[in-house]
Amino acid sequence: MHKIWVLGFSLFTISLFSQDRLGLANSNYMPVTTVMNNPSSIVDSYTWLDINLIGASLFFQNNYLYIKGNNLTIADRFQFKFGFDQALGENKSAFDKNFFLDFTVPLPSATLTVGRNSGGLESNFRTVVDLHGIPTQVARGLYNGFQNLTDLYNQKIDAQNIRINQLSWIETGLTFGTFVYSFDEDVFTFGASIKKLWGISGFAAKIDNWDYDVVDKKVMVINDFKATVASAAGFGTGDGYSADFGVTYKKFYKWTNHYRPNDRRTSCNRMPYRFKISAAIIDLGNIRFTKDATLMTYENGKNNWQNYSNTSAVSVDAVTGFFNQMFTGNTVNTTTQNSFTMGLPTSITGGIDYNLTHGFYVGANTMIGLPSVFLLGPQRTFQLAFVPRFESKFFEMSLPISTINLQDLRIGVMMRMGFITIGTDRLNTFLFGDVYAADFFLLLKMPFFTAPQCKDHTPKRKAAPFCPQFR
Repeated sequence: MHKIWVLGFSLFTISLFSQDRLGLANSNYMPVTTVMNNPSSIVDSYTWLDINLIGASLFFQNNYLYIKGNNLTIADRFQFKFGFDQALGENKSAFDKNFFLDFTVPLPSATLTVGRNSGGLESNFRTVVDLHGIPTQVARGLYNGFQNLTDLYNQKIDAQNIRINQLSWIETGLTFGTFVYSFDEDVFTFGASIKKLWGISGFAAKIDNWDYDVVDKKVMVINDFKATVASAAGFGTGDGYSADFGVTYKKFYKWTNHYRPNDRRTSCNRMPYRFKISAAIIDLGNIRFTKDATLMTYENGKNNWQNYSNTSAVSVDAVTGFFNQMFTGNTVNTTTQNSFTMGLPTSITGGIDYNLTHGFYVGANTMIGLPSVFLLGPQRTFQLAFVPRFESKFFEMSLPISTINLQDLRIGVMMRMGFITIGTDRLNTFLFGDVYAADFFLLLKMPFFTAPQCKDHTPKRKAAPFCPQFR
């Protein structure tokens, strides 16, 4: 039953909202959301004041376990009746197995545009889980129990560079963005976010080498084991800081030398761009755990492990116990520390957005996860998306077509209707096929499109983008 719980919990007990929501990345009306992908996106936003009330987001992807789709109807999928009481499927291909989960609850946050400058207050609860580089034989053993896989008996397994990371934290911070260059039709904007982080829990297993073979259901021979395992749990067990930096280039239809968004001196006009190109580095930081924290380093581990079948590895505590029992009373060099540092899932984001006019746009976005410079910490997957969309003040819709690690093709939909935004980057989950992944987001926010000084002023659609007296 624990097998059903593992995927069931990961997929749907938290299936509401993710930072990877590519259908929203280029929106001009949702700065309080797009700031998470690029802080410069809040500059020259079409929304003067954007307030996020609450929301939730989930992104989950793996290439090993799946819910069999042949017995699922569309109604079952939309009602989340995925039959967790049935056995899960296993992809036994030779490719290394990877798991990634990003769960985000956007807490009350806001962004504000004042002329050429913009600012924001951001707060979120976040959990990221990342497992990658796991050989198929190891994944099968951890999931089914090594003792049950008789087809792997007496096979020498040499697993290297396995990474298992889980990190939960609360973050709150400030964002500032501004025009840094404006001449003729060209505008460059810059944005930066600085955040304070409070660690809630952290777990990391960095396995550099695990050379073993299973003799039978009672004996596992460990030929060599080298790893670092760290864990801490509890609010306030760790803290740290992070930063995001982003730039955006916009090509406008008219010259912009004196363009100021939401400013009566420029007739309160909004100037549409011809296209925009953006890039950012996000989640650049770390959390250092110092309270109730343990870091164990294993070197030159060797053992004829007797009765290993009495152990399991289906939770954080169980994984820690699994490694400890592996060498109880046997040959291994260990060191213990009471603190450790985990890096955030630092990523590079990029995007391009072309204005087809009359509210229609077409764009492309990418997110590239970087390895943690702190050795411990989750790493994002590579994502690439093509995003056509329509947007207006009170309605927006996009149809992102994306891929994960150039393997999984996904089709999604996002809709913003007044105060509510809902969508998924993976509509496949709700329509057809085996279920390897899930993605869903829901937001409730209050947008104010017009600055108070512009409410009693009707923009002149055909007016120049600036008043002559301000040249």
